[in-house]
Amino acid sequence: MQKLLSLVLLCLGVAAPAPVQELDLPPAAVRDEATLAQAMPGLARQVMANYKEEDREKYLDNLFRLQMLAGQYAEANATLRSLRDILKAKDPTYGDVANAQFEMYANAKLKQAAANLPFADAFRQSFRDAFAQLDDKHAFRVAGYFIFDLPRARSDLQSALDRQKDKPGIDVANAIALASKYQWYQIYQEILPLAQTLVAEDDNRRYVIQEDVLIKTQEGATLSAAVVRKKGLAGPQPAALFFNIYANLGLGQAKRAAAYGYVGVAADTRGKRLSPDEVVPYEHEAKDTYAVIDWISRQPWSNGKVGMWGGSYSGFAAWAATKRLHPALKTIVPYVAAIPGLGLPMENNVFLNANYGWAFYVTDNKYLDDKVYFDPQRWDSLRNNWYASGRSYRDIDKVDGTPNRFLQRWLQHPSYDKYWQDMVPYQEDFARINIPVLSITGYYDDGQISALQYLKEHYKHNQRADHYLLIGPYDHFGAQSSRKAPVLNGYAIDPVAMIDTPEITFQWMDYVLRGGEKPALLKDKINYQVMG
Repeated sequence: MQKLLSLVLLCLGVAAPAPVQELDLPPAAVRDEATLAQAMPGLARQVMANYKEEDREKYLDNLFRLQMLAGQYAEANATLRSLRDILKAKDPTYGDVANAQFEMYANAKLKQAAANLPFADAFRQSFRDAFAQLDDKHAFRVAGYFIFDLPRARSDLQSALDRQKDKPGIDVANAIALASKYQWYQIYQEILPLAQTLVAEDDNRRYVIQEDVLIKTQEGATLSAAVVRKKGLAGPQPAALFFNIYANLGLGQAKRAAAYGYVGVAADTRGKRLSPDEVVPYEHEAKDTYAVIDWISRQPWSNGKVGMWGGSYSGFAAWAATKRLHPALKTIVPYVAAIPGLGLPMENNVFLNANYGWAFYVTDNKYLDDKVYFDPQRWDSLRNNWYASGRSYRDIDKVDGTPNRFLQRWLQHPSYDKYWQDMVPYQEDFARINIPVLSITGYYDDGQISALQYLKEHYKHNQRADHYLLIGPYDHFGAQSSRKAPVLNGYAIDPVAMIDTPEITFQWMDYVLRGGEKPALLKDKINYQVMG
């Protein structure tokens, strides 16, 4: 049939399509993990035998994974070095440590073979050797590679295997996709049990870390905080404060600030983590941020200068701190900052279902209720069931079957009344904000209405406001990230718009708190990263 089709197409002057190359993958490998482990090295070698790819970056990225699966660790390291040269040219901040976890793994496998070591011992040596060569900023970035969702990776691998059920072979494209998912899962399955202890060991080598700080407010509330200071710094230093309701994020952000040479302070919303109080979103931040800044300013390691930074809820908290400015607060860098009552949980007086489950997520316990929040079936069903019920929005939690007390509290304030106005600067409050501000948001940020409203209100009430805006083709999470997804909703982000948000944040902190140069990217007060 193939020959007949080729002959017909030739007579018509049309080139015959190349037959799809089928590779061997034992059917049992799809069903049995041990058989899959035995089959993958051979499949990787089959792919490499004829693998070609015009995109050299993509080619090298796939090649090193195939080489590692085939046990060719020295060759994989050489490929990683070539790939890194390309990535460094595109992204100097991250390119020089890209895929460092895989290089450590390959080096561990080489050590294991050369010295007849157990893999765990070889990996510990490889990890320590690698981190000994990294400065604090690069070490922080590489440590982030060891935060990995292994169950999700296993699920992705299983989906790829399910697509191969009852098939006699596998084509090259699917083989590469399967190899990539298997390589991620297989390597992290080996290194994750070792990495947490090793990262903590390296952190303790670099920093003084206090995770159990308790701060009393004038109202008698207790707030918990983490403080991270770089070892060896002489004299008092400026502090970078990250104030947040997502209690699991704090220590990492404090370490990030310390990696940039600041005293990193991450404080939790009242009631979170070590705080014995009730969790109440939004309502206490204006007072509690003042208490934390005051506490920082009185510590022996503080030089009396504090900058606040962070995105979404943390961006809101930074603005809340300007409601009553503490003298030690010298700048804020809010990303995609929310305005309670204007941007969420309602916009233009219309309540947003996207915020319905969030109330449970952040108040059910001292950390986060992932099980409840990440249950799309519940929230999808709720929307449909409520709509079909014909009941008022006030009854939506009755349809859900679980009282949502914060939704009911917010519904008591459908307009932007004093309840909301007390949370962040309002009207003439903006006239008193005389510190430099850098706001960051995105064209596709679903909180953009709030981020820009802060800017407009600041200039409306204070014509001499020292307020900068950086906006570009980012969504809510991309605007906060060091690395933007190269394609957003089908749009390929221009390389010059691939800014590192934390990097520009600490360049700004250096400018304001240390008298450094203003970040080169900020040409004027309003800065657009254009599209197209």
